Amino acid sequence: MLDKDNSSISHQVQKQFLRRTPIKLKQFARLLNDMLENKVDALRVKALLSQVTKTREACIAQEFESTARLLNQLSKQLSLGDESVDSQKPLLKRLSAKLMEHSEKLELGVKPQRVKPAPEPEPEPTPEPEPETQTSPSETLEEAPEEDDIDQLESEFGLYIDKGKLIFVGEPCSDSPNLTKNHLSEQFSSLGVENCSVDSLAEAIQEANNEPGSLIIANLSLAEPVSVLDDETIEIKRPPVIFVADEDNQENRALAIRNGGSGFLVEPLSFTTICEQIEHLYDRLADAPRRVLVMEDSKAQARYYEKVLNKGHFEILVVNNPAELLEALRGFDPETVLMDMQMPGSSGIELTQMIRQLPRYSHLPIIFLSAEESIRKQNQALMSGGTSFIVKPVQKEQLMFMANLYTQRYRDLAPQIDVNPETGLFYSTQFKQMITIETARMSRTPSSVALAIISLDEIQELTIASSYSFINSAHDHLAQLLRERLRKTDIIGHLGKGKLGIILTSGRQKDWISIMQSVQTQFSNLPFHLRHQDKSVTISIGLSALSSNYNAHQWLERSNKALEQAIAAGKSSLEWFETDESQ
Repeated sequence: MLDKDNSSISHQVQKQFLRRTPIKLKQFARLLNDMLENKVDALRVKALLSQVTKTREACIAQEFESTARLLNQLSKQLSLGDESVDSQKPLLKRLSAKLMEHSEKLELGVKPQRVKPAPEPEPEPTPEPEPETQTSPSETLEEAPEEDDIDQLESEFGLYIDKGKLIFVGEPCSDSPNLTKNHLSEQFSSLGVENCSVDSLAEAIQEANNEPGSLIIANLSLAEPVSVLDDETIEIKRPPVIFVADEDNQENRALAIRNGGSGFLVEPLSFTTICEQIEHLYDRLADAPRRVLVMEDSKAQARYYEKVLNKGHFEILVVNNPAELLEALRGFDPETVLMDMQMPGSSGIELTQMIRQLPRYSHLPIIFLSAEESIRKQNQALMSGGTSFIVKPVQKEQLMFMANLYTQRYRDLAPQIDVNPETGLFYSTQFKQMITIETARMSRTPSSVALAIISLDEIQELTIASSYSFINSAHDHLAQLLRERLRKTDIIGHLGKGKLGIILTSGRQKDWISIMQSVQTQFSNLPFHLRHQDKSVTISIGLSALSSNYNAHQWLERSNKALEQAIAAGKSSLEWFETDESQ
């Protein structure tokens, strides 16, 4: 029975690895892209270098050697220093593309493999070269460097997520014999998460304070009986603690809260449940800058807000012209909006009402900043959809606190949403999971399934022109058309970079091509308008069938290649990826 439990936990560990690692690889790729644009400070590089090292160790532990080799190259590249960036830009670009490729494969549960070059054909005999035609060393082609062997990098950094480590207090899961602290330590170590064990909660808090960003897991039986917290205690910043209890009741939850509990779990537990709670808290501690959009017509006032927030961990976009707000909103995708109340030719109330009409931003925090002292006007602002109201002059401490508070709340809510509220379709991550599930089902029960990928034909031009509202409108209409034309069993979702994907769950090649051509025709006849001018929009489509010997990434790759061929063929094209089985 124990072997079965260990096998189950090992499976859960790899499942968490496949969930977490693609996120980290994308984060590393974004860092490289920022380095190419020369907008990365040394502290950020140093912080991410530690994560690269630990992620690489996790890849080795899970036997993902190809990804580990890639991260080894990245680690060495990040260690070179600023002066080497200019000369290394071509390599940084290739590394970024490789990281995104590995991330996509891991999202689909596919193990990236090192591609071995095909053996070169034996050269045909050639006559001896003339003496005067010798090739100088400068004219010889430089061979592409081999991927480095996996070696043990000694690093002063011991971090995996963003900072700190996991700290187990005693035996956190007393009623779960297969989740002892030693077993938990072994499994988290295999994921590249640094951890340690201590005997008391006080010792764990001291250890966590010494290493900011650490997270504590303790059994609730170790918590101290505490009365209702006073104001001073409430405001003390404490390390996050996950308490494990034997029963879920208000008394236990109150005890956990009073002892600084950030998470609460009830036994019996599974390793997956613990991982999900840790993931949630680690995501709250993540180092990604918080995106704040400032809608303020006064440039001087906007500069003040920007100066204050720049002292925190924020990415800020200032909009001075109210007429540009919606395009800026869709292009920047903020986590909080700071909204001025009165502006020339517009008001914060009507702009807020516009934002609330967009389902995607129905929960977006909007903080009004105004000298308006009338309670009636303030109530109108909140009734229009505002989240909070700060009366000018704005104190910098209050501005920083509110921006941090509401961006954090928005981040807490975001992972719980699987469906884009504007289109009603799955987000990219969830849709890729559907592709993986369908591939696994096919391996058990062979059937006829296809994957279509759709792209607006002018998506690049529209993006460059910042026509985000038009793109959103086109996607909304396309999503509605697909829902009307396809079967209920077909699965539709986003695939990133302006693409939509469809898993066609039954039929044959001629049926799939026919229905997709019908969608193309109907969509091209829809009336669109851009900048007060009529505009027709067309789509290109790539199609491929799922074969029993494909994995999820191969299936997605074949449909993407078919889409590339369709785009190359011209507007409103459809291409089928031919395989030996379909010919």
